[in-house]
Amino acid sequence: MKKSLVVLLIALLAISLIAAGCGKKDDAADTKQVTLSFWHTMNTEETKTLEGIIKDFEKEYPHIKIDMQQVPFSDAQNKYKVAAQAGDAPDVFRAEIAWTPEYAAMGLLHPVDSYLSAADRADYLDAPMNYNIYQGTTWGVPQVTDALALLYNKRLFEEAGVSVPKTMDEFIEVGKALTIPEKGQYGFVLRGDSYWFQPFLWAFGGDLIDNDRNVLINSKESVAALEFMIDLRDVHRIVPKEVDYANDYVNMMTGFKEGKYAMIFNGPWATSDILSGKEFQDKSNFGVAPIPAGPGGQGSPVGGHNYVMAANTDHPDEAWLFISYLNSTDSQVKFAVENNLLPTRRSAYEDPAVQGNEILQGFKAQMEVATNRPVIPEGGAIYSDFTPNVQAAMSGEISAAKAIDNIERAWKRLLGQ
Repeated sequence: MKKSLVVLLIALLAISLIAAGCGKKDDAADTKQVTLSFWHTMNTEETKTLEGIIKDFEKEYPHIKIDMQQVPFSDAQNKYKVAAQAGDAPDVFRAEIAWTPEYAAMGLLHPVDSYLSAADRADYLDAPMNYNIYQGTTWGVPQVTDALALLYNKRLFEEAGVSVPKTMDEFIEVGKALTIPEKGQYGFVLRGDSYWFQPFLWAFGGDLIDNDRNVLINSKESVAALEFMIDLRDVHRIVPKEVDYANDYVNMMTGFKEGKYAMIFNGPWATSDILSGKEFQDKSNFGVAPIPAGPGGQGSPVGGHNYVMAANTDHPDEAWLFISYLNSTDSQVKFAVENNLLPTRRSAYEDPAVQGNEILQGFKAQMEVATNRPVIPEGGAIYSDFTPNVQAAMSGEISAAKAIDNIERAWKRLLGQ
């Protein structure tokens, strides 16, 4: 009897060891080595934060290696399309919001509805989350949101004895007080990029295209907005007369950092660069406020980026794990605190470091009066004809009314109307 019991115990021990061995084998299979390719369009400062987050991810998940590539924003849209159509897209991509519905319509993205929990979905702000939903399917999650805001030099405002303008009429008067041509100082600076025209468009009651693909640009309000913007230079003389369209963004930023321009329109992505300028070595000199309202409303284009997965990724589970880590509340807080970027998670705004950041709070106030762009596959392509016509009107080659007519015709061709 005792011998039988010993044999039984030995048999049970052997079975237990075999089961344990099988369990170890399964664990090894679950953690096989995987390399994920990841393309992003972040600037140099943001990339430093990103590299730290990826390093922490690889430490926590040593079986996953991230092959990261920084792609210039100007090249990224077409670069991804070409790679995806050739079956060679990166597993994870940081896509501008207008690219997401375009890629989804082309069948280039992996849907994420089955991965996205109800709690996560509820944590994302509605406006940026909506840019990920096309034809009822969710194709990504919003990494960051943004909008152009009024950025200003507090020192120059104090010297001129003026307050932050809240209306476009006040914007003109404040701009005049801040303009001293003999010192090379101007109240504002214009860009020839149509994205920077959109706040004026909405301020005067104009519009772009709605989600039902109706082209709404051609109105007397849109014409008035473009004429107003040009009058800032030609009538009110609060901006420099010459605009070098090829370099106007760099020139705008350089002039603002050097104290030549008292006000500019720009987004949170620019703040790290701005704070490196001599005018803003004292961070408290940098002000952020909503773009002034006009006679027809108030607005600024909602922008941002989403994390998406390639349709043909071989590792969707690992790709989603990586996206979840990149876009966690902690990661969003890091990007917010280190780069003054606006989180897309409600929970990130509850962090004390975010609540105490005056720059972020200034952009948050702008987001409350910002305007969504159309969520259509052609949303990213509207600027191909938008910007050249705005520039032609600014240069005096055509009238504002003619420019708006041209834009309407081009957009209707784009939409097949």
